[in-house]
Amino acid sequence: MRVSSMFPSYRPIVLLLEEVPRRAQTARVLGRADIDVIEVQDTAEALETLEARSDVDVLLADIDVAGAVDGLELSRSVHERWPGLGLVLTSERVRHLSPHEVPGDGCFLPHPVPADTLVTEVRQAARHP
Repeated sequence: MRVSSMFPSYRPIVLLLEEVPRRAQTARVLGRADIDVIEVQDTAEALETLEARSDVDVLLADIDVAGAVDGLELSRSVHERWPGLGLVLTSERVRHLSPHEVPGDGCFLPHPVPADTLVTEVRQAARHP
């Protein structure tokens, strides 16, 4: 059974900030699960996109991305400005974050993340049955 078949009527929108080598693969996994993806290159573009769009459900961000701020600092800023936005954080370098390090009720997933786990966590973060 595909995970997406459990959620047939709603297509969450995910803002994806991921390292270049992994971004396309992650977007494909989410797309196959009927999750719409907006890909961004860096933290500044992520913030610009969130300011311009009110339909984003989840920020899926690699905390290792380079930019004016890292992905973890971005997630803190995003949670302060948009507290209802779901957060899913990933990392190739960091293996563990304690719950108090992840803003709100977001989650942390170390790479490699199994596709079914990624889809499940994104859907839960979107808060839509």
